[in-house]
Amino acid sequence: NQKHQFKRGILHLCSSLYEERHQQKNAKVTEQLQKFGTWLRKRGERPFTAILDGPNIAYYMQNFEQGKFNYHQIKFVVDALEEMGESVLVVLPKKYTQDSFVIVKDSTSARQRLSVNEREIRDDLISTGKLYIVPTGSLDDYYWMYASVSMEEQYIPPNNSEGRWPGTRPMLVSNDQLRDHRMALLEPRLFRRWYSNFIVNFTFSAFVGEKCVDREIGFRTADFYSREIQGNPSLNDNGDEIGTCWHFPVADWDENEGLCIRIPSS
Repeated sequence: NQKHQFKRGILHLCSSLYEERHQQKNAKVTEQLQKFGTWLRKRGERPFTAILDGPNIAYYMQNFEQGKFNYHQIKFVVDALEEMGESVLVVLPKKYTQDSFVIVKDSTSARQRLSVNEREIRDDLISTGKLYIVPTGSLDDYYWMYASVSMEEQYIPPNNSEGRWPGTRPMLVSNDQLRDHRMALLEPRLFRRWYSNFIVNFTFSAFVGEKCVDREIGFRTADFYSREIQGNPSLNDNGDEIGTCWHFPVADWDENEGLCIRIPSS
């Protein structure tokens, strides 16, 4: 099915990226990714409902002189989602879990050293099981993408009693547009459908060090429905099929609205 097709596509991307970078194949990189998926399914605790693209959040709006990889921004998003009833997992490359690491700003490399408070945030994420460390040699994007098709999907309906926002779980929290040329290897329609159903964007004021002037955060939820032409049986009051109902997305309408045309069987 489409889920397995997408999963195979991500495994292929993971393998081809390693081969492209190192000019050799290494089955271990796909085995590690599959191991991650197995861990998500069999960990025996409440399933994660929000998978966070850690670097994308930490670097968000940090393109100023004092900007850096900011652990306080990760904590800010984690706290906000947990207050909304979500179970959170942050995905980070191994290098960002070190006490110091190299970052690139304006095409210039610089070494960043974590402060005492930043190390406390990192250590707390690790000790509470909210951080997954991506092995060296693998791209972290493939891990949070793979997470979406490795767990049982859950749909949260509108106006639910818990007050959670509706949509598919797990949600993937990232502003990454995934325009890397390798994404073209995935089947385009399948990729668009996956992206619209799982990706949740965020916005907030950038932290300067540990401080943020406006501690408001906004999330743009994934689409309730796929943004493509779809058809389903049209039923009468007795549940009998009387035709087909076609749904068409309209460019200048609300994202969760569409044109509905019912075509009778005869």
